[in-house]
Amino acid sequence: MRVKTPLPSNKVAQSSLSKGLALLTAVAEKGSEGINLSEASTKAGINISTAYRLLNALVEENFISLDPYSKFYHLGLMPYEIVERAGSDVAFLELRRKLHPTLLAIQEEVDGIVCLSVPSRGESLCIDLVSGSSHITINTLKIGARRPLGVGAASLALLASLSDEEREKVIISEAERYLRYGCMTAEIARDAVSLLDSQGYVFNDAYVIPDIGAIALPLFSENSLIGAISVTTTISRLSKERRKQIAAMICAAVKREGMQVKRRR
Repeated sequence: MRVKTPLPSNKVAQSSLSKGLALLTAVAEKGSEGINLSEASTKAGINISTAYRLLNALVEENFISLDPYSKFYHLGLMPYEIVERAGSDVAFLELRRKLHPTLLAIQEEVDGIVCLSVPSRGESLCIDLVSGSSHITINTLKIGARRPLGVGAASLALLASLSDEEREKVIISEAERYLRYGCMTAEIARDAVSLLDSQGYVFNDAYVIPDIGAIALPLFSENSLIGAISVTTTISRLSKERRKQIAAMICAAVKREGMQVKRRR
């Protein structure tokens, strides 16, 4: 299943850079089929003369290519070179494709914001997010956002899954950064991650955004930590009993994908 990254809205896509990126995304979404000038300009919400100019610039820089016969645009070599330079992070795209239907199913049941995060270069990286028609209007986590390990529910779940020694090393090194996020502190991080074994999940008790909480479970494949799934909603909707129910939903959903929420002993 191909997971689509939303195109920038017309209100956002004002600069030449954002318009160019909107066109690049439109070309990428069409895959091997390609896209012509008219359709690309329509999808990106840009007038055709501007789209023509920006597409030519992208061709010049090898981000896209133009078939001179069909007049269709396709991805060029440069995006693939960028992906190659990203190294191990590319594997996250496959995980995102695999679990996106799972996130959709969870979101439909819980009516919150469901996020998939992975450990990346010593931080937590959000690689997918499903909000549906969620009632929550405040959410600072977006796809591609990075957080220190321990900030936010998914990040807490990743931190909690490290060895005791690794966990404490991270908490000490990130103590100052924690202070930038709501009421988060190193001590709160220690307390929150310590409850994973007894609760089966970690709980962000409105540490970052007032009145907004979240629970999360880590994901393991072949006993290796690969990510965490979190569900964010208002604190009033996260009673202890409800947290248990959401945790059970996440656990059942990831097991259907052949993954676990605990390391095998």
